[in-house]
Amino acid sequence: MTGKGNYGYARSLKRKRLLLMLACFAFILADVIISLVFFQTKKTLFVVLACVMSIPFAKNLIGYIMLIRYEPLSPEEHAEAERIAEERGTTLAYDISVTDSAGVLFYPCVAIYNNNVIGLLQSGQNVKKKDAVEYLKKVQEGSPTKPRVVVVDSLKELKRELDRLNPPKEDQIGADIKIAERLMEIGF
Repeated sequence: MTGKGNYGYARSLKRKRLLLMLACFAFILADVIISLVFFQTKKTLFVVLACVMSIPFAKNLIGYIMLIRYEPLSPEEHAEAERIAEERGTTLAYDISVTDSAGVLFYPCVAIYNNNVIGLLQSGQNVKKKDAVEYLKKVQEGSPTKPRVVVVDSLKELKRELDRLNPPKEDQIGADIKIAERLMEIGF
């Protein structure tokens, strides 16, 4: 499975959740069928095991439902993002989902550069940019540098935003790595 923050993580996580959900469902179904066919009753250990397996089934079902509507960058968009990152020497994190009590936001790509966090918001999410910025501001928690957070709608805007920034100072590179680590913590 591709690691968190790498391109392809969302697809890999969706596939994992789906497979685990199907395996749990098959186990539940098999247990109930065995109990009814072989013992002609629901009062067996097999039904108890089926009930217990409903917990991981539900967990994976919910995880899959949360991920199903989010689409990562296409291979062409990924290649363009990598080209932009190489030009600027920036760190990119892919497939970042940020949660809070109000819901989940998906950022197919987030650039971390010179104490700036620039999130690419997936099209089709009914959220205001101001709210999308608030979700990403969680990277500021516990950070002494309090990075600037910006949200953009396209790779062109991402490039334009990166082009406006000054090159980082030597001491900022380590801080950018800590910001990227914090970003991985707030996502699922």
